[in-house]
Amino acid sequence: MKIRLLLMIVVVGTVRGGDPWTTDGGGRVVFAHEDLPVELRNEWPAEWEEGFVARTNASLRASGIEAGKYGGTFFENEKSSYPNAMIGLLKGQRKEALAFLQGEDDAAWSKELTMGVDWFPAFTIRSQTRKYFQFGGLLEPGYLAKMKESARVWTAEDPLGRKNRFWVRPEERRARGMGGEGWTPEYHNSWVDVRGTDNLRAMREQAIYLMAEETGNRETMAAALKRIREYAEALYATGMPEWDSPNYLNHALTAWLPLYDFAKDREVRKLAKAMLDYVSVSAALKYWRGSWAGPGIRDYGNIGPHAGAAGEFWHYYGGLEGAAKRPYRDFVHVMASGYRPPAAAVALAWREITKPVEVLAAKPSYTGWQAPGGEEKPAFFETTWLGHHAQMGSLPQGHADPPGMNLNGFRLLAESGKRGADTLIFFSSLEWNHSHASATNGGDRIGQLGNVLVWLNEKPGAELFLFLPKSAEVVNAGERVFVRLERTWVALTLVRAKSTGVHEAATAKACGPRKPGEEPAFPDDQVWGFKLSGEGPGGFALEIGEPETHGDFGAFREAVQGKTVLDLGRAGEVHYTASRGEKVGLVPRGAEMPEVYRNGERVDWRARWAQWGGEGSPVQMGWKTGELRVRAGGREFAAKLP
Repeated sequence: MKIRLLLMIVVVGTVRGGDPWTTDGGGRVVFAHEDLPVELRNEWPAEWEEGFVARTNASLRASGIEAGKYGGTFFENEKSSYPNAMIGLLKGQRKEALAFLQGEDDAAWSKELTMGVDWFPAFTIRSQTRKYFQFGGLLEPGYLAKMKESARVWTAEDPLGRKNRFWVRPEERRARGMGGEGWTPEYHNSWVDVRGTDNLRAMREQAIYLMAEETGNRETMAAALKRIREYAEALYATGMPEWDSPNYLNHALTAWLPLYDFAKDREVRKLAKAMLDYVSVSAALKYWRGSWAGPGIRDYGNIGPHAGAAGEFWHYYGGLEGAAKRPYRDFVHVMASGYRPPAAAVALAWREITKPVEVLAAKPSYTGWQAPGGEEKPAFFETTWLGHHAQMGSLPQGHADPPGMNLNGFRLLAESGKRGADTLIFFSSLEWNHSHASATNGGDRIGQLGNVLVWLNEKPGAELFLFLPKSAEVVNAGERVFVRLERTWVALTLVRAKSTGVHEAATAKACGPRKPGEEPAFPDDQVWGFKLSGEGPGGFALEIGEPETHGDFGAFREAVQGKTVLDLGRAGEVHYTASRGEKVGLVPRGAEMPEVYRNGERVDWRARWAQWGGEGSPVQMGWKTGELRVRAGGREFAAKLP
């Protein structure tokens, strides 16, 4: 059944009256949105919209939100409790949800400065704008008026860096025993969250702009718009510091959605759309069949179906049957918003492209925080191969993690009928912060050309570990190890290394329960171990085969065993010729960028300064050119800042 698209003419940026949604003949929640001009919308066929409504409602049904049990309001606890209450509202918990959404914040600074309405933490104010503009018609008139007046007070001056009487000087904090790093006003002399990551910055700036626009505080509105414009210019020039994060790209998405949905100024909405289009294209390359590919920064172990950013983008891109068992609550922002990604981005996420193809990308540093105009040069160089049934991406420095940034430098996704895609990850340490997905001893170095890759590690006593599904058939043939997945075959030619089989300790730690009494984190996966000899750079050469390239698994094994060449004749270097003739060479250089050779030519990293590029790449965007182009599924999309 195709849904009837509901169009509602409203004045954008003012409170919408009544329920902003209706239910269709199947009892599904369908949000109504204004009829936007062409430059503010991405056209979707009716069947795509039907799929979107089906998926968002599947998540709504799967959300086990109990009436009144939404969470608390301490600092940024509204990160979960406000979306939970909105979900509860859509599930029919009207009395309980509206009571919670209109409750007074418990922080003294909210009570005394902004009338009990919390406008400080970034995650809180992301939802405050949607609560006010989209659900405001359901709030009590007195509370709605109080919320608007509190916003007027909050934006009377630019809240970012506005002196706050709740701030405590460092020496006084030490005297009071207030140790550590806090993010409340006591620690930061501001009326709003000062954190500057991509996602938190977006949450802050959209709220300041929208509420200043709503309350007529034009100087504050102009200050916020200046910062938004500067961020957008840096984004289109050199990219996101939290590039392709499996854990945070979804938060960047949901942070900019309110600016698109509720700004009165058409040019501001066009700016919001440009940023959302960029984020959606970035996601379309890493999202595949419900899972998230690599590389990416700030990886918290977001592995498998619906995990992390894949959860929110699933509602746009599908490719996997069924909602998550416990949907992440932020789907409500996606469900309620009128934004849809460009059609070419959807086709890219569906891999309606000529395959196989390689995408080369350059990424900025995490610590630069994007000065106006973007960074001077890239910090990371990414190679991603999109095959017929698999996707593999890597960084030359592997999981070389800037402190605390959880950089994942390699992931391989392989088509799976059961869970959309199986995830395979190599790592080199059993010590990690959030997950084995970025665990490293600091010595990982990688060279990649399409479906062929060489991974070396020079650290003394190094081991390598492979996270892979239990369903995979592993053939341990001495110097070679073959992994047979459903429609993807992986060959490892070992370099000064020996396979030690299933590593019980690593499996227990990576795949087992995170806390006593919990279910295993990855019950369908396990970890294999590889011990390096230490007699020089050790690791493996990896090659992927598919039915389209080798016919069947047996033929692939024969080709690898009979045609490949491993050249260790030059000290400190490893060169591998694959079964179909591709050549990859790798020379580790300590902490420096390794030397990588592709078909005999040394890679010149200075020639790799495109945000996205490569011969035949479906996405093209130069370094500081400011124009994004996507071609997929017979569709083309181009974007630049208004």
